[in-house]
Amino acid sequence: MAALSDRRAAWGALGNQQRLQLAALAGEGNVRALVGLGYISLSPGKDNFEPEKAFHYFTDAADKGDPEAMFELAKLYEKGIGTAQDFGKALSLYKKSADLGFADAINDLGFFYYQGAEGVKRDPEKAVALFVRAADLKHPQAMYNVAALIDDGVIKGKTPQDAARYLYAALRSGVKDVLGQLTERPEQFNLPTRKALQTLLADNGFYKGAVDGGFGKGTVRSLQLAYGE
Repeated sequence: MAALSDRRAAWGALGNQQRLQLAALAGEGNVRALVGLGYISLSPGKDNFEPEKAFHYFTDAADKGDPEAMFELAKLYEKGIGTAQDFGKALSLYKKSADLGFADAINDLGFFYYQGAEGVKRDPEKAVALFVRAADLKHPQAMYNVAALIDDGVIKGKTPQDAARYLYAALRSGVKDVLGQLTERPEQFNLPTRKALQTLLADNGFYKGAVDGGFGKGTVRSLQLAYGE
């Protein structure tokens, strides 16, 4: 699944003719066109940033049952962008989107339950289940979260090899933040997890150095290669 910033950038890069075509499709009730126009309306810049229009488009698409639109509409309500802030409505939409299997919503709900939020009682066990569910749907941030929780011993019965598999999958998803975390702050993971990740990188032809858990130039380069640089 593309990261939120990537989705917005892709829609925002469309030319005027394509946007006119989207508008025509949206007028016919096409859900994807409505979602696309919502993203375009949140593009940075004085000519494109029209959050009230984004709220309208996402509301229309959410009413038609689109889980991605529900998630985006929830964010607008949560932050008070394009509409009055209403965390209750935001939470309801996050839950509806998650129930429909939208990984971004599942992952965000995991954070709410892990940290506690307005209208959400802190429930780490439920949070972990949501993170794992989103990770199994290949959500990059959730895969990274699950790896960290395994590494910290929060998820019982899992090994450093399990943590490394989630990290490797998150890295291969092509999200820059994952690469940045692993190359700039590898010490956040324990030595056995770092060694297991090196082993995975070696098994997949990206790394030829020592499996010692030290993230020097060789390991950093292998991470970059696995990421796709």
